[in-house]
Amino acid sequence: MTPEVIPWMSPCLSQSMSFVLAGIGHPMKFRRGDVIYTSPGLFGNLMYVRSGFVVKALLDPVRDEPLLLSMAGPGALCGNYENLYVRDRMPRRHWCLTSTEVLVVNQELLLKIADQNPEWQHELSGYSSVSSICDRMGMFLNYSGTVEERLGALLLLMLHCEEPAAMANLFSKGVEWVELPFYPDKGTIARLLGCKFETVSDVVRQWVSHDDIRRRSRRIWLRRRTFLKYWEWLMPFMQQSRAEERAAEALRQARRREEYDSF
Repeated sequence: MTPEVIPWMSPCLSQSMSFVLAGIGHPMKFRRGDVIYTSPGLFGNLMYVRSGFVVKALLDPVRDEPLLLSMAGPGALCGNYENLYVRDRMPRRHWCLTSTEVLVVNQELLLKIADQNPEWQHELSGYSSVSSICDRMGMFLNYSGTVEERLGALLLLMLHCEEPAAMANLFSKGVEWVELPFYPDKGTIARLLGCKFETVSDVVRQWVSHDDIRRRSRRIWLRRRTFLKYWEWLMPFMQQSRAEERAAEALRQARRREEYDSF
C-alpha cells in the first residue's frame, strides 16, 4: 500500500503498519516547542506520532536555519525515518508545533518485522520518497493560491489528521461552526506556506473582522461555509494526486505480474 500524498504533511502509515508500531513502541509526551530530533548525531529515535503535530525542518548547513518545512501529524513518522534504508546525512531538526505524544520505536526490530511482510517492507522503504512528494506538492500549492486559500486549506488538513470526526462537520449543512482544537504558531505556518509572518497575521485579522473565525477558551472556531471554500479549492489538487497514485500503483502491479510470469 502506498501512503496518500497530502500537501505540507508527512504521509500516514497503513492501519496494519500502525498496529505493528503500537505493539513495539513506547509512548513519550512532549510540550509545544520541544526539539525531539536533530541530525546528524550519534543517536536519533524513530518516532510515530499518536497525537499533535511535529515540524520537520531541513536545515541550511551553514547558517543552521530552516530551508524547507513540513509537518508530521497523527499516523505519520518523524525522527530518524530518513535512515531506515538509505543513509541520510542532511542536517535536520524536528520540534513540536503542539503538545505531542509519540511512540519511540526500535528501528532494527521494526525492519526485522517488516522483512516478514512484502507490503510492510514496500511501505517503509518508500516512505521517504512519498514524504518528498508531499513536500513538493506543498511547494507547488504555495505558488498556486493566495495565502488565504493556502492557510485555510492547511488548517483543515490539520483538523482532518487530528480529529476526522470533527472534520465531518465541515460537510454538515446544519452546522455553522467547526472547532479547531489547537492554535498553530503563525511564524512556523508562514514558513510552511512560503510567505511572511505579517501576511498570515493579516489573513487571520481579516477572518476575525469578518466573523469567520472565533477564539473561545483556547480553542478556535471556523465558520463552516467560509472554510468549505478553501477545501473546495484544495480538492482538484488532491484528486489529481490520487489519480497519479492509482496509475503508479497499477504500473507497479503490472510489473510485478510480468516478473512473476517470466519467472
